[in-house]
Amino acid sequence: MKIGRSVFARFAAVFVGAALLFLASSLPAQAASYWRMNVFSNYVGVGADRHWVEVCDMEADGVGVSGTFYFRSGSPVKVGDGNGSAAGCGNRTFSGTVIGVEACWNGADIVCDYRSVPS
Repeated sequence: MKIGRSVFARFAAVFVGAALLFLASSLPAQAASYWRMNVFSNYVGVGADRHWVEVCDMEADGVGVSGTFYFRSGSPVKVGDGNGSAAGCGNRTFSGTVIGVEACWNGADIVCDYRSVPS
């Protein structure tokens, strides 16, 4: 029995599509390993363990970025990107579990936004 090209092409397309769907559903989501909050082009991030944090100033505009991290217990702690927009970000590891972040763009008008970190 001879299989026509169009039948073979359809079978191949369905097989490849099913394989890609399986692969995509088996990979972990990026959100599960890192939570990120943008402030313009800058960002504040919290690791999946909810103990490691980073603050990244990505704009060479002379305006700093900071993040105030709130914990399940204890006082909030402010972290900045000490080198401004140069390579590298400010980061720290805390013993407490981060439950919320206030990210701030520290220009002439300070712009801040608070969000709870998903558990």
